[in-house]
Amino acid sequence: MILWNRIDYPGKEWCQLRQAAGKNILEGIVLLAYAGKPCHMEYVIQCDLSWQTRRVSITGQIGRKAIFCSLSANSKRQWRLNGKQVPSVEGSVDVDLGFSSSTNLLPIKRFRLGIGEQAEVTAAWVEFPSMRVKPLTQVYLRSKANVYHYESVGGKFQRELIVNENGFVTSYPGLWELEAAL
Repeated sequence: MILWNRIDYPGKEWCQLRQAAGKNILEGIVLLAYAGKPCHMEYVIQCDLSWQTRRVSITGQIGRKAIFCSLSANSKRQWRLNGKQVPSVEGSVDVDLGFSSSTNLLPIKRFRLGIGEQAEVTAAWVEFPSMRVKPLTQVYLRSKANVYHYESVGGKFQRELIVNENGFVTSYPGLWELEAAL
């Protein structure tokens, strides 16, 4: 379990990782004050044992707007959003929740990079606050035992992510900082 504090605007995120019935399950609750609106999102991400995202459920509210997203990916990496195919993210292995720090855990766990190794992946990115699903190419370079250099948007967005022994980000400069962990 982990609790983060949002840095750029008021917010908290609680998340836990567990295994059940041959699945890795990441679930959390995010509370934010975004653009003067109270926001509440709950998510459940189900991955197979090789850390490939299979199902995602997001519910909540952004201000008065109710949110419900159901994403799924089959073995051919074809994605559906609320039952409709999303060809733009076909081939994506991970989901990336734009309102959360938790989903960096997924490629970190799957790649198991050694120090100095890097990997590139395209994620099905759930953009916040629009909640649109788009492809997002990401690069992870493990520079130290607990540090990953992260890039997206063709290198325009870069951060040095500090992680704990479980792979959870504990410092996401400018966005999230660890408050407590078990």
